[in-house]
Amino acid sequence: MEVPTIDHLAIAVPDLDHAISFFRDIFGVEVTAPKAVPEQGIRLAYAHFENARVELMQPLSDQSPVGRFIARNPGGGLHHICLATGDATAAYSAAADCGLRPLSKPVKGHHGHPLFFLHPKATLGALFEIEEMAAGAKKGSD
Repeated sequence: MEVPTIDHLAIAVPDLDHAISFFRDIFGVEVTAPKAVPEQGIRLAYAHFENARVELMQPLSDQSPVGRFIARNPGGGLHHICLATGDATAAYSAAADCGLRPLSKPVKGHHGHPLFFLHPKATLGALFEIEEMAAGAKKGSD
């Protein structure tokens, strides 16, 4: 499975506005305006560093996957690592073929790109998101 790029790291936070202020004030980085993504049950923003970006996610509901994560980790924490690929369908097939346990078939994410997640029990305890990026797309674009 070819996934040559880390697109972003995602942190689940109990208070997105506080997290935005933290990244702006403490690290001095640009942070995008908050955006609600009801289909994923989150409100999010991106903190842009020179060489990476961090997705900040606040749950919209205690019953969403990120809401359940916050229930187990009230202060928040690293939620997932997103890897970019040129073809999510091929990556999904390759992941399934080598036993990486995709949690679903590729679905359209809030950027409009197909994505899927890999079960942490098959990936050294870390949740990985695999997202298709269009050829020539600017890495880290929102």
